[in-house]
Amino acid sequence: MSLIIVASAKGSPGASTTALAMASQWPRQSLLAELDPLGSDLLYRQVDESGMDLNPNKGMFSLALPARGVLTPDVVREHTQRLPGGLEVLVGLTKPEQGAGWSEHWDKLGRCLAAPGTTDIIADIGRYHPGAPTAALLRHASLVLLVSRAAPEDLAHVRSRAANVIAQTSSGGRGGAPVGVLVVAPLRQQAKASDMAATVLAQGSVPAQVAGVVAHDADAAERLTRLRSAGRIHKTQLMASVRHIVSNLGGRFGLGQNSAATLPAPATSMEGAAR
Repeated sequence: MSLIIVASAKGSPGASTTALAMASQWPRQSLLAELDPLGSDLLYRQVDESGMDLNPNKGMFSLALPARGVLTPDVVREHTQRLPGGLEVLVGLTKPEQGAGWSEHWDKLGRCLAAPGTTDIIADIGRYHPGAPTAALLRHASLVLLVSRAAPEDLAHVRSRAANVIAQTSSGGRGGAPVGVLVVAPLRQQAKASDMAATVLAQGSVPAQVAGVVAHDADAAERLTRLRSAGRIHKTQLMASVRHIVSNLGGRFGLGQNSAATLPAPATSMEGAAR
């Protein structure tokens, strides 16, 4: 498996929406893992494949007990649910207080999610900052993607976080995972946003690169994150931009044989669910 971590550095730039869109467009079997210690978004926005509310007790909450023992991909899968369209999800915690049960197990979870296998993990860890409990996950990542708005001050925060992420991924005696920045901006400003992000990163001599521009498409984001809303989303600017990003990730970041680089064009697994 490849463990792809998606995080934000400041505010709410759309990291959770981006992670959901990426997982839905991933060109091979994928699992969306909500690993934000502050709690789940999916619980309040999604339904399961039968149209019922997602089970808040099945996911990171129920996985906390077996995580005290031997944690394997098969054990993790016992605690997942499926969204309409078939996307497999590991639902996050219902409240921050539950994060205490994971305080000693983030490293074990990261090692498990990065184990060899046929499923790639798209992990949404929410807002990342130095000292965050999820920092232990970074050591096992194949790629870390930081999501940011295009404003200079937001990009400056991302530059600072990228430097820390690189240090974290390099700890433990292994080579650091590549770090990419996804900029959220209107597509008509794509070139400007991408150039600005590259300039800000270069000013800090941070070895991270711009991974692409996610289209700022509020209507599509609302329809994607709330599947009870009707409307086709696969042709929207948001989904088109994410498909383009996903198709380029493997070649750009060298994810290896278990990456999107070796696969055909992304599928549209959310299409049927969002009609």
